Amino acid sequence: MRLSPRVPFNREIYIDCQKELVPVKAENLSLLGIKIKDNLDRCLEEEIVVILELENSVSLRGKVARDELKEHVIVFFEAPEVIASTVGKYLTVKIYQSGRCPFCHKIIENSEKYCKKCGMFFDYTKPEIVRFIRDFKVGKVFYELLVETSKELEENKEFIGVSQAIKQVFALIRKYATNDYPVLIVGETGTGKELTAKAIHERSKRADKPFVVVNCAAIPENLLEAELFGYEKGAFTDAHKRKIGKIEYANGGTLFLDEIGDMPMNMQAKLLRFLEDLSFSRIGGNETIYADVRIIAATNVDLEKAVEEGRFREDLFYRLNVLTIKIPPLRERKEDILPLAKYFLIKHSREVEKKIKGFTKKAEEKLINYPWPGNVRELINTIRKAVVLSEGEYITDKDLDIKEKNSTYTSYCFSTQSLNLKENIEKLEEDLLKQAFIVSKGNISKMAKLLGISRPKVYSLMEKHKIGEVHN
Repeated sequence: MRLSPRVPFNREIYIDCQKELVPVKAENLSLLGIKIKDNLDRCLEEEIVVILELENSVSLRGKVARDELKEHVIVFFEAPEVIASTVGKYLTVKIYQSGRCPFCHKIIENSEKYCKKCGMFFDYTKPEIVRFIRDFKVGKVFYELLVETSKELEENKEFIGVSQAIKQVFALIRKYATNDYPVLIVGETGTGKELTAKAIHERSKRADKPFVVVNCAAIPENLLEAELFGYEKGAFTDAHKRKIGKIEYANGGTLFLDEIGDMPMNMQAKLLRFLEDLSFSRIGGNETIYADVRIIAATNVDLEKAVEEGRFREDLFYRLNVLTIKIPPLRERKEDILPLAKYFLIKHSREVEKKIKGFTKKAEEKLINYPWPGNVRELINTIRKAVVLSEGEYITDKDLDIKEKNSTYTSYCFSTQSLNLKENIEKLEEDLLKQAFIVSKGNISKMAKLLGISRPKVYSLMEKHKIGEVHN
């Protein structure tokens, strides 16, 4: 691909080669160098000085080489500023004098700066233009783009996407990283809420400080206070020594409160008290401690509804909900499925030292059409398993092992051979329970919320359908 314009330059020039001034015939001139008609094998790969007449007599350093047609060229060595003020100026004048684009030959109208047909520049008097063309020619631009892309993939890991929805999330991450206001991240399980929080932290001024995660749903209520605030020696029976809490440990950095919607009401009050002035005391202690932390919270619970139902404090909701990011589920951004799947395929193939080239057409169709109730987390596990199962160069639809019965969205079409209402209700109940078990990773409280039933009812149904162990 040619980026530098060439203009005819049928003149005699001189080159200083091996301390001898040699006259040669030139053919054309570009920002990168000059093509010559005469044989210069004795000066090949030599550093020379070329003397040519532009508006004035100009001396430019360069090197004699052969191009792809084995013809001799002199490649300029001078700085972009020098080339722009000499060759660049000459080329620009000649282009406008000719009245045509040197690339596609479209007529130039009204002193336009670039061609409206092919998009190429006409003004080469700016050093940055020369620098860009030179870098592009030697592959530097491509290299830097590839390095940047690789860094992006490595930093984001499974946080990858091309859809407009996920690009909006990326844009909000960049905006929110510039300040210290609380952020509330909302999304279904498995959409990447923790990755979003970490991305904000890593792009903020707190990036060199701790990023501390507390899963409010995974820690029993009686231990959550100690986990957050720490305790003094002797504060309770098993407090044999002082323990620093997660808030204190995160000082200067970011505290990520995952599943904040599952935090017990009494702990919500204590968290709110801390957020008032970022001060607290360890359990059993009297010392007031200040912690400079940024709070990022995440939930798959509808907090506004939880506030209406009295399950979440309204004042805490408004304290946390200063800046909001809503991460769309994978089924709502289908264009992201294949890029994600291909990234995980490369990653997990390397882990098990398999050379897998990609997916079959049927496998790709299955990936796109499956609703992914477990979102990106489910996709990761599916690809990891497929890599292990695959015996060929491509992942097949069978390797994916996606069972339609596992989908709460596709299980209940009227393809069943039985129209018996009781049998189909039983099947629906079992499939929904299985899906809730997968999505919640066996957390009974989460299963109850997902299914809209009580915890005792969940236990009863799990026993009825013999669900509770994962069999390979």
